Amino acid sequence: EQPLFQIILMTMDMTRSKKIETNNPQTRCLLSTLASAMCSQHASDVEKVQQEVKNMQRDLQDFKQEVTGAICKIEGNLSCVKELITRLETRSNHVEQRLREEEDRGIVRSKVLTFLLPREKELREKCADLQRRLFRKNV
Repeated sequence: EQPLFQIILMTMDMTRSKKIETNNPQTRCLLSTLASAMCSQHASDVEKVQQEVKNMQRDLQDFKQEVTGAICKIEGNLSCVKELITRLETRSNHVEQRLREEEDRGIVRSKVLTFLLPREKELREKCADLQRRLFRKNV
């Protein structure tokens, strides 16, 4: 690409410096050949660039599809995680409720025992006293 451009510049310089007429068929033929060679070189360069752009667009489209697929998977996983968290929170709330109920029952049991134990002691003492009296009468 570079040498062709230099040849064209040199030819143009020659035509200026030597005052070669452009009406000369040889000069016109040379300039025409150089111009068409330069145009064909640029056309092939443009074609290469267009092909590279198409390839990049195709790669970009593939990348977009991969990213979209990955995002969909992430959203699906996130949905599953949210569902699991909701279930765990529900279970945790049920366990806390049961613990509170159990604590309440424990408190009630403790109060009942606190009330019943002295009564039981009194009843044992009365029973023992009654048994002693009964043995004295029978003896």
